[in-house]
Amino acid sequence: MTAEKIDWGGQRERVATKAERVFAISLDALVPGLDYWLHADGDGTPWLLVSLDVVEDNAVLATLRLDFDERGIRGGWSPACLNWDDGVRAEEALIELSGPDGVIHPADGASVEDLARRAAEWFTAPKRGRWADHPAP
Repeated sequence: MTAEKIDWGGQRERVATKAERVFAISLDALVPGLDYWLHADGDGTPWLLVSLDVVEDNAVLATLRLDFDERGIRGGWSPACLNWDDGVRAEEALIELSGPDGVIHPADGASVEDLARRAAEWFTAPKRGRWADHPAP
């Protein structure tokens, strides 16, 4: 997959940073079908939100969301299926990052590809908390 095949959404101009492109391409190779949303903070700092909807009978029951930026990855269950927390960083949206279904991996020298691998493991791991009976892809 190439970056041109990623369907970039979000509030930021449809130009991903090099790290975002590498992360999305690497993650998509491991877990196809995720949604990628480009965002930026008020000061212009770019960040990427990646999401996965849990769908049953054509209804979105829940959404897993993960933020990626130069600090690493952070994720958990969206409190509103991205209805109000799209464009809001996980910490500000009060996402449970440390709970049974949360994830925090600081960059700490890890490669973008390693962070994508960790994100793929998280997206596909069985969930123990809310919506645990609805497996990820």
